[in-house]
Amino acid sequence: MLKKKLTATLVALLLITALSGCGKEEEEAYSSPSFSNGSKQEATESDAEEEDASLTDALMIASFTDATASASLTDALTASLTDAPIMGLHEKNVYYNTLAGFKIEVDGNEWKFYNAAEVATAMDASVDYVNNLWYGYTSPYDEGTTYASIASHKESGSTIIVSYVNPENYNMPDYTAKEYLQMAAGKYEDLHVRTVTFLGDKYEVLDVPDEQSNVGRRTQFAIKKEGLIVVITFTTNNDYKLEEAVGLISPLYY
Repeated sequence: MLKKKLTATLVALLLITALSGCGKEEEEAYSSPSFSNGSKQEATESDAEEEDASLTDALMIASFTDATASASLTDALTASLTDAPIMGLHEKNVYYNTLAGFKIEVDGNEWKFYNAAEVATAMDASVDYVNNLWYGYTSPYDEGTTYASIASHKESGSTIIVSYVNPENYNMPDYTAKEYLQMAAGKYEDLHVRTVTFLGDKYEVLDVPDEQSNVGRRTQFAIKKEGLIVVITFTTNNDYKLEEAVGLISPLYY
């Protein structure tokens, strides 16, 4: 069941970034925008509407400032982060992303990170392909969509997926995080992208309620860093709350 849900989520993310070369609009719920037409959707007044209470709570949890965080990082780990590949670094039960400046920490029991082999299986790729990306032998700048980390909750099947989208791969290097999520929003009814403070930075967010999806509530945060759109996708279901999942992620200080 968990594998099916994760596969559905990955297919959704791949569809968001896929070029529509066949000329036929996708019918699947998570199909998304084609980069091929070069169109840009302008923001509307409704973008500023208030988010629901659960999203507000999640934003508050993820935007705290912990002045002691830097002291908890050892010199060895700090050096590792300084030299970390652009895809980030997994260290035991923590994933560090220096590109966007955040970390995800799990308990290793209820929540676990997928290893390279499991990520490869989920996205139908080879283990070598994933390892080469994770260890910096190949670059996300040479790809359209890449996956930096996947964490899954054993009981509920909820997931947290960190992915990168390279707009230049679609001949749209100036495409923004907001435009990227606005394309995805166009596939749903009355959903809008909002700019929010998340992890101490300005992110775009698209919150898809479970009644409009087939894998559970799907909340995507996106920010553009160094030409790549970093997307953090929370898929929560079976009564697992978004706030609980967001509680695993925090700003990175080092």
